[in-house]
Amino acid sequence: MKILYILGSYYPAQSGGPNNTIHWQAKYLSKEDVDVYVASLKTGLSKDNINNYNIELNSKNKIEGVNVYYFNYLINRYLSLKFYYWLFSNIKKFDFVQLTSYFFPVTWFGALICNIHNVPFSVAPRGELEDNALKYRRTVKLALHRIILKTIYKRAKFILVTSDQELKFSRQYFNNKMVFELIPNYIELSINRELSKTDVLNKKNIIFLGRLHPKKGIDNLIEAYFSLDEVIINNHLLLIAGTGNFNYLSYLKKLASNSKYSNRVVFVGHKQGIEKEEFYKKSKVFVLPSYSENFGNVVLESLSFSTPVISSKYTPWKNLESNRCGLWIDNNPNEIMKAMTRILTMKESDYMEYSTNSHKYVQDRFDISRKILNVINVYKKYL
Repeated sequence: MKILYILGSYYPAQSGGPNNTIHWQAKYLSKEDVDVYVASLKTGLSKDNINNYNIELNSKNKIEGVNVYYFNYLINRYLSLKFYYWLFSNIKKFDFVQLTSYFFPVTWFGALICNIHNVPFSVAPRGELEDNALKYRRTVKLALHRIILKTIYKRAKFILVTSDQELKFSRQYFNNKMVFELIPNYIELSINRELSKTDVLNKKNIIFLGRLHPKKGIDNLIEAYFSLDEVIINNHLLLIAGTGNFNYLSYLKKLASNSKYSNRVVFVGHKQGIEKEEFYKKSKVFVLPSYSENFGNVVLESLSFSTPVISSKYTPWKNLESNRCGLWIDNNPNEIMKAMTRILTMKESDYMEYSTNSHKYVQDRFDISRKILNVINVYKKYL
């Protein structure tokens, strides 16, 4: 079986969740003797990434067993003639093509070429069809869907969704004949180790990690933090990691500066690699107050390092409650404040239970090394 993944950014870049989850999927498919190729743009690659992995743009690279092409572009990432030419020339050589994103032009082109050569393909919207995601440039996106995209994607073998929530939102944009397959974003656990009791009980601080964008609801988190009891604030910083929308970042910094506790809110910038792992390991609780998440890879990352999670009801993480590894709450400052207070003031034995359950939950349900055959079986159905 020869599979091609097409996306806008790929590991070791760290500009979005698919960078890692698609890499782990491709990596473990390769271990099962699947011939995997990835065609991506250079978006998100740092100079260190290029040097450490000996990456050559516009040529084939071997990244942890996966054949990867990173294409250069002119002016912006929509103008990569070499990428389009490579897709035009090579898509017909593959048994199956997995397209990532719904509104990205490279995805449209890939689907068009698949249609021309009758190559089986699927589309993963990655949350782009959720109501709160469509609030941004809604008119343009829906016009594209009606006029162009629903016709191009009509012959997809299936639509790949990562959660029941994404399935619910996505169904309304396709006819009743369209097939949906649910494959969660599995995570590689080989580098993650369950923490010792001492490490767990030494955890401190409240963290957020992700793209800084209004849909993430980080302003609600900051307001909630300032409503906490003074003793909690003095014992736990609020650390916000990530980059993104400049105007939103400016707004968040202004919001934080309006409190007498402004020095307790720290914007720590982008985290990746070992630095990101340490960030999770040493933190007491991770909060994701997002208004739209089809999945939320950061939730699994946090849990895998034994750090409980508080996630909003706009995310598909209701099971945090039943598995006693976090809380699933309404997205407003008061509810976020109460949830943080509950986690941060738990008895040591209760927090230890939540922390232990966090790692176990990921290990049992989302470890890619245990779940890769599920992925293979889905693709084999449509060859």
